Amino acid sequence: MRLTKSILQIAGALGLALLTAQSAEITKATPPASIPTFSTQDIARTGFFYAGGKYVGEPGKEIMGLDAYVEVWVPKQIRHPYPIVYIHGAGQTATDWQQTPDGRPGWAYYFAKQGYVQYMVDSPTRGRSPYVPDHDGTLQIRTAANLEATFTASAKKGDFPRAKLHTQFPGSGLMGDSIFDDFAKTQVQFLGGGGPASQDELSRDALVALLDMIKTPVIILSHSQGGAAGWLIADARPNQVKEIVTLEPAAPPIRNVDTAKLVYNAAGGLSWGVASSPITYDPPVKAAAELKTVLEEKSDIPGDVVPCYVQQEPARKLANLSKIPVAFLSAEGGYHRVFDHCLAKWLNQAGVKTQFVRMEDVGLKGNGHEMMLEKNSDDIAKYMAGWMEKNISVAPGDKPSMAMPPASIPTFSTDKLGRQGFFYAGGKYVGEPGKQIMGGAMYTEVWVPKQIKHPYPVVLFHGNGQSGAIWRQTPDGRPGWAYYLLDQGYSVYMVDYPARGRSAYVPGVDGKLGIRTAQDLSQIWTGPTLSGGNFPRMQKYTQWPSDAPKKGTMGDPVFDNFAKGQVQFVNNQAELTIPAGIALLDKIGSPVILLTHSQGGGFGFNVADERPNLIAGMVAIEPGGPQIGNVDTAKVAYTRVNPNSWGLTPNPMKYDPPFASPADIKVHLEPSERPGDEVGCYMQDQPVHKLVSYQNKRILSISAEGTYHRVFDVCIPKWLNQAGAKDDFVRLEDVGIRGNMHEMFLDKNSDAVIRFIDGWLNKNIK
Repeated sequence: MRLTKSILQIAGALGLALLTAQSAEITKATPPASIPTFSTQDIARTGFFYAGGKYVGEPGKEIMGLDAYVEVWVPKQIRHPYPIVYIHGAGQTATDWQQTPDGRPGWAYYFAKQGYVQYMVDSPTRGRSPYVPDHDGTLQIRTAANLEATFTASAKKGDFPRAKLHTQFPGSGLMGDSIFDDFAKTQVQFLGGGGPASQDELSRDALVALLDMIKTPVIILSHSQGGAAGWLIADARPNQVKEIVTLEPAAPPIRNVDTAKLVYNAAGGLSWGVASSPITYDPPVKAAAELKTVLEEKSDIPGDVVPCYVQQEPARKLANLSKIPVAFLSAEGGYHRVFDHCLAKWLNQAGVKTQFVRMEDVGLKGNGHEMMLEKNSDDIAKYMAGWMEKNISVAPGDKPSMAMPPASIPTFSTDKLGRQGFFYAGGKYVGEPGKQIMGGAMYTEVWVPKQIKHPYPVVLFHGNGQSGAIWRQTPDGRPGWAYYLLDQGYSVYMVDYPARGRSAYVPGVDGKLGIRTAQDLSQIWTGPTLSGGNFPRMQKYTQWPSDAPKKGTMGDPVFDNFAKGQVQFVNNQAELTIPAGIALLDKIGSPVILLTHSQGGGFGFNVADERPNLIAGMVAIEPGGPQIGNVDTAKVAYTRVNPNSWGLTPNPMKYDPPFASPADIKVHLEPSERPGDEVGCYMQDQPVHKLVSYQNKRILSISAEGTYHRVFDVCIPKWLNQAGAKDDFVRLEDVGIRGNMHEMFLDKNSDAVIRFIDGWLNKNIK
């Protein structure tokens, strides 16, 4: 009896030790404290979609553009019948609403708790909304000095009268302060003009399309540049806008102001009073010049403000906005205070019921222009929520359930999602002193499951022309691989490469921008047979998720939706992405599974070469290639040997014995195992140089049945194995997964592909 009891005690102790060890391993997959994540306890469903958009360019070279990327959050309990549509300011994206640069939850979390459905937009040509080079106009980006003076450290750097009253930005607000640097990483390029349409017009058209998709009335919450777009969409869809809350919207009317000298400039300003684009007046006007205005002799309110341009009486009315209550918030310590009252006065004179709120008058003191990011941001959200509740007019029969997004807007359950957040990996200031700009940072979204089941998180590197959104859902509205991995208990990191998506592109510093045409997309990926593709196995591609007559080509709704998510890219992507990828692994701080696709494969190989101890295993989905030789995929033949290849990529890699340069890598061409479909592979001559960072590294390489990549996909795994890795190369049809193409995570059987990958990971990555 005593012996049995002792055995049970020992067994129990061993079991507890095992559980403790397993728990310690699982804890590694929890993001460190330096990576902000927030509970999703108030969020039931999330998703994204694209509003608006059209093809631009001559026949055969059309490119999808002008659309807006929109994220939607649905709360656990919908308490309000009208969702909130957020419109951000210049140089920013929808990340403004999601978290602050010092790592606190943003307004979107506050309003989720209040029970609002929320739509957060990346304005057209910005963030995850495509910019079409050589069509949309020029790009510009703010310097750090400009950010300091106008947004973050006005009390120290600003030259406007109330700058000293700005106290609420967290941290010092200066370059070198980690909070400021994190804020600077969120600031992206924006249109500087020169295109066929202005930013206001592009945003108006996309947001009108958004309201048409939502179908029900909404509340608009706009900021800065986004304010003008708010008036324009309310003018276009007055019956769908219940309220407008606007934070220091674009102003002043008629002429711009020198905020340091408190004088009007000779040119600029909102020529249509509330916007620079046409808006409806009653009596109507055909041109802005028909608005008869007069400048007040002096301002009728105290303080450091300019007198206002107003309409000559009788004033024309903004009739379409007359029934929409407006809250106009102006910060105590912002440069906008100089002229904000003038826009409020213009609105009221034009018949728009506008409550102008000097924030200090309602106890919200010390704010600047970026008030949603400042220390008292929650207090501001609380004030806005109270105003919205007090001033809303709910139509008879309108119930909270009507705010649920329609079936045409895809959303997915967050039942398995415990926490989420984003951060930027890497980044540095570029440019001469006084004109530095933050660049090279990589936007990274992180999802943490409620129950972490794997010790290694999955880091997802996307392909060329895409962003991290590609992992979230398919173009026909099914959950993407990120949801599958989350359901299996993996923490997931999704990146937008530097200079792409929500990661800033620095004009004049980063490389030349390009974007794929619709024909290119369909020929190599989605509809090669119908669009004139030319590679041996294209007839085997059957899994594009559409049955439209133009399946996989322009005019197929699923293809058109896919094309809206294809964004611009730079020609020097590797030199930006590899340092950011290394910084990402260093920030995570514990081993990860690196899952890469296409262009991301090469970046992944170089990042793993630099941080082998932070790579538990790799999955390479048709990685960029081929190595050593360039291939004509139509003829299944090499065209030349690449003199810059280090075997896997054009970037240096560590070998033993080392190579001084690619010219020292001695290779020979081995014959193809499957002539007609696959080329032979260049391999090292004996004695083989080993890849130092890849010895016994477990890698899964997969190639689809109907892809142009099959011509050369076999070669990188062979090179890796010869150099000491353990790479399992799998032709998907050999494991019963048939009919796929290069973008296999979007295909009809995408779940079958990720299940296979997950099975391999569970078996091989311990």
